[in-house]
Amino acid sequence: MVLNTSSLQPPQFKSSIYLSAYSRINGMVVVGEGLADRHFRLLARAIPEDQQELERLAAMEGRHASDFVGCGRNLGVKPDVGLARQLFAPLHALFLERDRAGDLAGCLVIQGLVVECFAVAAYRHYLPVADAYAAPITAAVIADEGEHLGYAERWLRERFAAVETSAAAIAKRALPITLSILQSLAADLQAIGMDPIELLASFSELFQQALETIGFEPPAARRILAGAAAAMV
Repeated sequence: MVLNTSSLQPPQFKSSIYLSAYSRINGMVVVGEGLADRHFRLLARAIPEDQQELERLAAMEGRHASDFVGCGRNLGVKPDVGLARQLFAPLHALFLERDRAGDLAGCLVIQGLVVECFAVAAYRHYLPVADAYAAPITAAVIADEGEHLGYAERWLRERFAAVETSAAAIAKRALPITLSILQSLAADLQAIGMDPIELLASFSELFQQALETIGFEPPAARRILAGAAAAMV
């Protein structure tokens, strides 16, 4: 990913360039949160002992989607959900594949680690450049996403010996998809004031921390991330 990030400027919330880019970023956020709602509800069905907790997490994701629709509406922007569904389709399909296979660890790596780490990193980088309406909403969402990441980390850590191999395998499949999404949106991220390179670094750091939290040794965690980067070349 080769980008000129030295030209980043404070966002011009009323400019046509900003609003056009925001429509695509907002679409990704709205669709992503909606898919997270669906994924956590599928997990609630598959993990009945945690059904109430997972349904609570799903409901939080649904509220996030509605709140971010409001952020777009505040700027007079309609989210580009068509592009977002197209970009998310491979990751969503991978989740459904692992759900059908009964691979709970794979599902939790995809939604609970990969997606949640990406969401936390993205929202943290958006917060300093958010408009006054979106800023408090984004700050609240960051705290919520930490809960979702924490659930996945606990579940996987408690079963690490049994799920280590499958967790690594799914991470290696899901990460290149996620990085390709970031690559597709890099210019739009720049247009709304975010540095895609810094976002990538933050995501990589968060994801490595998550892998280590669930039980991977640091060299193994680094190899998983390096493999994903190599797959993008």
